[in-house]
Amino acid sequence: MDETARAVVDGRVQRGMRSRTAVVDAILDLLVEGVTQPTAQMVSDRSGISVRSIFRLFDDMASLYQAAAARQAERLVALLVPLADDGPRADRIAALVANRADVYEVITPVRRAGVRLADTSEPIARELRRAAVLFRSQVARSFRIELADAGPEMLDALDLATCWEAWERLRTVQRLDPAAAAQVLTITVTALLAAEQTGDA
Repeated sequence: MDETARAVVDGRVQRGMRSRTAVVDAILDLLVEGVTQPTAQMVSDRSGISVRSIFRLFDDMASLYQAAAARQAERLVALLVPLADDGPRADRIAALVANRADVYEVITPVRRAGVRLADTSEPIARELRRAAVLFRSQVARSFRIELADAGPEMLDALDLATCWEAWERLRTVQRLDPAAAAQVLTITVTALLAAEQTGDA
């Protein structure tokens, strides 16, 4: 292949990548804005990419959602900031809860769509499982001192208390604002760790 032909091919590949990125960003933006089931036309209007071109880039809406889930996973990794694993327990609890509140408020609209689609999409279900591992690992690191002499159930309890599903219940069923929901998480984690320390857990 001569240089001119290679440049043409490279240009097409780059345009395709830019278009793909624009489409994925568009569906994520729509979900964040509260559109629970964006249509191809909505994604087209937002991205500036025609519906026909969208389905040249993606086989169907399910594959587009899969790409969006992968992009959301990348964003999640960036949001889960490193936290101190020593120092006063109250400070570590506060840091973890603050980070979870920030993360959950950002990811919730997309997460809801992922949960809805996970039963019929193994790639999306896999991304949700991967996120669960990341969240659990953050708890394990933050409270490694307390967990060192605890049974495995304590990590399970802390993971459950701070999971997205718990946050979603606090925000939607109990209708707490983010500050009040964070306070509930703080009370719960503090109580669990205190019970472990006194041998009541």
